[in-house]
Amino acid sequence: MNRIKAFSIVSSDFVSPLFPKKGEEVKLSVAFSEAPDSVFLKYDTDTGLVFMKEMERDGEINGGIKYSATVNATSDGEKFRWFFVFFKDDKSYYVGKKGVVRYTPSQTNRFSLIPSLEAPEWVASSTCYQIFPDRFNNGDKSVGAKSGEYEFDGGSVTTPNWTDEPKPWIESRCCDFYNGDLKGIEDKVDYLLSLGVSAVYLNPIFSSKSVHRYDTVDFSHVDEKLGGDEALQSMVSVLHKKGIKVILDISINHTGLDAVWLKKAREDKESNEHDFYYFNSDGSVACWQDVKTLPQLKYSSPLLRDYMYRNPDSIMKKYLLPPFDIDAWRLDVAPEVGRRNEDQLCKEVWREVRKEVHKVKKDVYLVGEDWDDTAPYMEGDIWDGTMNYYGSGRPLRSWMGQRDRFLSEGTGHTAGKEEPWTGEEEAEALNEALDSVSDQNVFFQMNLFDSHDTPRLHNDKSIYDRSIYKGVVMAQYMLPGMPNLYYGDEVSLGGVLGSNEGARYPMEWREEKWDEDMLSFHRAMGEARKEAWLGFSSYSVISLDEEAFAILRFVEGKAYVAVINRGEDREVEVPLFLLPSNSLEVIVGNGDVKKSENSLKVRVKEKESLLIRMEN
Repeated sequence: MNRIKAFSIVSSDFVSPLFPKKGEEVKLSVAFSEAPDSVFLKYDTDTGLVFMKEMERDGEINGGIKYSATVNATSDGEKFRWFFVFFKDDKSYYVGKKGVVRYTPSQTNRFSLIPSLEAPEWVASSTCYQIFPDRFNNGDKSVGAKSGEYEFDGGSVTTPNWTDEPKPWIESRCCDFYNGDLKGIEDKVDYLLSLGVSAVYLNPIFSSKSVHRYDTVDFSHVDEKLGGDEALQSMVSVLHKKGIKVILDISINHTGLDAVWLKKAREDKESNEHDFYYFNSDGSVACWQDVKTLPQLKYSSPLLRDYMYRNPDSIMKKYLLPPFDIDAWRLDVAPEVGRRNEDQLCKEVWREVRKEVHKVKKDVYLVGEDWDDTAPYMEGDIWDGTMNYYGSGRPLRSWMGQRDRFLSEGTGHTAGKEEPWTGEEEAEALNEALDSVSDQNVFFQMNLFDSHDTPRLHNDKSIYDRSIYKGVVMAQYMLPGMPNLYYGDEVSLGGVLGSNEGARYPMEWREEKWDEDMLSFHRAMGEARKEAWLGFSSYSVISLDEEAFAILRFVEGKAYVAVINRGEDREVEVPLFLLPSNSLEVIVGNGDVKKSENSLKVRVKEKESLLIRMEN
């Protein structure tokens, strides 16, 4: 049995440059625990053949022996792929994504690059904070909805007190405005910075009738109830000066029933706007998922594409440019856009969107809402990342013992309970998701477990355990990509299961009501995320035992090891291969760590998780 350990991954220490231009020379590396007899790189070329090149010893990385070779990043126009071969004691071995094997790695288990990928590199080292605008903070008393101002979808506008609990939808009809606004976000910039936040994601802010604002009336203007266009300009300017990027939510899939386009379409069947929508045989407008307030847009209309993203003054370009100057778009119901009956235009539309918005901002971030494996959309020509329910939220909730959303009633709002996943099952699920995504795009995933569309995990009292929950947060912050903290989770904001409304309570600003322990924990994790080296560092997720797994993040000379524990007091071992270990410090959590010859001996307390900083 081979005793040599080997490791490689697409990261800053093993691929240089990490974002090469097509045809540019790139150095590819692999590390071993001891020297093999010989090492070779096998790689694709633009001829369609696989070439083999001998690799040379190239120093060390955290005690591992590094071998490197330089090649041109050419390919068949899509991905440049490679793996490694080494010989030891007259036997041959291969190194791919699954580690050391005796067989040639399959295409999906080879390392890959997308040459000339235009990447939003700022995402990888960011910490994001999601805000539901109406429920975060009221900063301008002169704007906002007024009680009884209008009726919508069977309801009438109400303006509850900030400390009132939201009523069920059957009573509120999404017309209960707490009147949070953009000035309110601007006023809390110092609070955001105290959490280590460097990006904010706002649910929709365009002119709309409902509190969630996915029923857009007019994409060309910010809702006056939030402060209007000037409030967005001011907010972005203030956040940018503090180093905080801004991600806006847009649903180009549908509008609201009161949309200016739909009004024109109904008034004149010969109008251009009539071609923007689907209509049923009885003349009624066809709606997305049969939600009667959300008419679906029809992307067989070239003019709709022009208005939405192709024209120089199109909606998706307008807000990326001054005076708004936002940094990213979150794409609502992204895999459903352009799909209805014979129209199956989804990928075509998103490829066009990417091409067009990159004309005005090269590092714009496009993050799609998708709850499943997103591999088909993550090939460098569609999205940069996704709201990573598949590779973060769903497996981390299963670690807590919550039944998967799609196996529960009420689309996950009435959460089921089942036996928590084991450390092996958790590590396997996280690695499966990491391996599915194009290697460079791993660093652009938006890692989350709570959002406006899910019950808050800490409000599921059937499974909630404070210590185990902290381990879930620690894992979210240490996975490659950008953690997305849903507003209020850091102070254990109240809420109930059963509906979206239960996850949209107004932010608690009475400090005496805050969960100070949880707030301190999130601030510590936010501080850890500020390490400049972390963004494109190497990563590994490993099982430790039935009730623990670890996430390793490392570069030459520095590392974080997150030991995520759900079990009793005991000692677990983390292999030391490629980890710097001259200096060991537990920076988050309670426990002890010491070095043995080949591993870290980590003493964990019952249900406690630890974040360990390591240096040479």
